[in-house]
Amino acid sequence: MRNFSLIIIIFAWFVSLPVVLIRLVYSITIIPITGYLHINYFLSSIILSSFFVGYVIFNLPMSYFVDKYGYRVIGISILFISLLLFLFTLVTDFTCAIILMILIGIASTPTYTGAIKLISEKIKYHRATAIGFLNTTGPIVLFFSSFALPSFIEQYRWQLIYVYIAIFTLPLGIPFFFIKNIPFYNNKNPINKKSIFASMVKFFGLWGMWGTSTYLFLLLHYHFQLNLSDSGLITGIFAIGGIISVFTIGFISDLFKKREEISKIFLILFFMILIIYPFLPTSYLYVFSFVLGFIAFGYKTPLDTYISEITKGKEATSMGLANLISQPSSIIVPIIIGFIITFIGNVTIAFISLAVGPIIALLLIMKLK
Repeated sequence: MRNFSLIIIIFAWFVSLPVVLIRLVYSITIIPITGYLHINYFLSSIILSSFFVGYVIFNLPMSYFVDKYGYRVIGISILFISLLLFLFTLVTDFTCAIILMILIGIASTPTYTGAIKLISEKIKYHRATAIGFLNTTGPIVLFFSSFALPSFIEQYRWQLIYVYIAIFTLPLGIPFFFIKNIPFYNNKNPINKKSIFASMVKFFGLWGMWGTSTYLFLLLHYHFQLNLSDSGLITGIFAIGGIISVFTIGFISDLFKKREEISKIFLILFFMILIIYPFLPTSYLYVFSFVLGFIAFGYKTPLDTYISEITKGKEATSMGLANLISQPSSIIVPIIIGFIITFIGNVTIAFISLAVGPIIALLLIMKLK
């Protein structure tokens, strides 16, 4: 039984991986894509935001379809992700890039919520630990992309990265056509006051977490005048902190069952370190980036587990609602950061704008009952 649980967790991890790859690899490829399409960073950031437009709008209905029609919905979505990524490598103008990113976002919607449902259905104990392992996808992708991609894009075309992701993604959808839902009848509406409030907390938490994860590489390169390799190294150190955090904090959350309290601690620390980070001497960046990564991802696993437990049997819909409400932050933040870098040129303001997210999330979670 333990081996079966481990297989489920690993499988869920791989299923959620392609979407994380798409959103975080763009933080590196934004530099060559900007030059290739002859646009500025503001417009390049809009391309990333367009992914989240599709992801946000279709998250709730697609997650509902997973609950209603089963895991085959995820299988179909993954096949479309692979096809659309191949098409993205052929774009030659800004408009086509926007359209394809919206479509990729739509196709990506049921993957994470479906992975949460898979864990919630199949894993009875240590659920937060399992979700914590699932959430390592983000920092692990950030770690490897930060070390490997800066030198890669200096030697090869950026399109090749998305070809590799497409090839990797294609076979992941096949097993979902054979996985059966566990029938569980629950008349409770997953869209309720508690789930909406928790989703608002997630909105502002993601504001800081994904904003920092996506733009730390660029901000290091731009603000501290580091070369691409050093920016990648420090971003990789940030990712190591995140990898350790999500798994460790998930285990602690299972141990003490204090999901909201743990999230509160990490949100206040996240706010504080974002405020001081742009004023650090360059020699301090290595240590503080690890701490920043550990803190930035610390709130997420307890909160995701809390949301998944609100309405049993409708975990995908509950998480779909959370993503519908929270993911617009992933649309807004790239536009704000892109605007600040392009038109204001003050990275300190960019970090302060990221810090707004965790402090508001903290105020909201204090009201969560």
